[in-house]
Amino acid sequence: MLNFPFLLIPFLLVNGLMFFTPGGLEAVWLSVMLPSDAAWTLKAGDAAVLVGLVCLYIEIAKSTRTRMTAVVDHVASLALFVIALLQFLLLPAAGHSAFLLITVMCLVDVIAGFTVGMAVARRDVGIMRD
Repeated sequence: MLNFPFLLIPFLLVNGLMFFTPGGLEAVWLSVMLPSDAAWTLKAGDAAVLVGLVCLYIEIAKSTRTRMTAVVDHVASLALFVIALLQFLLLPAAGHSAFLLITVMCLVDVIAGFTVGMAVARRDVGIMRD
């Protein structure tokens, strides 16, 4: 797996949608009539959140590694979270619920990465003692 935060993908997607597409995060990408006669619409921001959930799963799976590159990956994830948080707080275009959800995913990635990393390291130390 590559040593970059996979949540960078939805982060860049949201930024591209916010700043370079008409309609931004509210643009409707898909509209489907359901058997219940309800109309389901997929907006650009919702699609970015779906991509973010898949990337979050990958990030949590990556956090179980114990190599030295995992530390670099955790630091990159933390930097991405700080950038996303600052952007959410300071840029008016980022004041959208889809962007907030991506930012929270970055936070979960940081917390899960350090938590899982410490648990795996503790297990490895315990094995070495025997």
